[in-house]
Amino acid sequence: MKKPALIITILVGLVVVLSIARVVVYNRLSTSGVLVGELEEQISFYKTQNAILAQEVLTSSSLTSIVTRAKELGFSNKDQSLLVIKTSRPLAVKR
Repeated sequence: MKKPALIITILVGLVVVLSIARVVVYNRLSTSGVLVGELEEQISFYKTQNAILAQEVLTSSSLTSIVTRAKELGFSNKDQSLLVIKTSRPLAVKR
């Protein structure tokens, strides 16, 4: 009857080892869950900052913004002469 006692001892030892392994795995998952939450908050923050910066770039690159900035820097549009090209020949040559 030593054989069943050995099998029972091995099974109980296996249950104890697997329980300890389960506790270790759950502990690592719980701490990594906190880390994942922090990373998601940082990602959300950077996405918001990216959207704000994109809006600022679009605003500063608009034509009205460029015109007002040019006037502030002293550029003027006094020379507003139109250039008209009159030619009797067609611009494109048909072949």
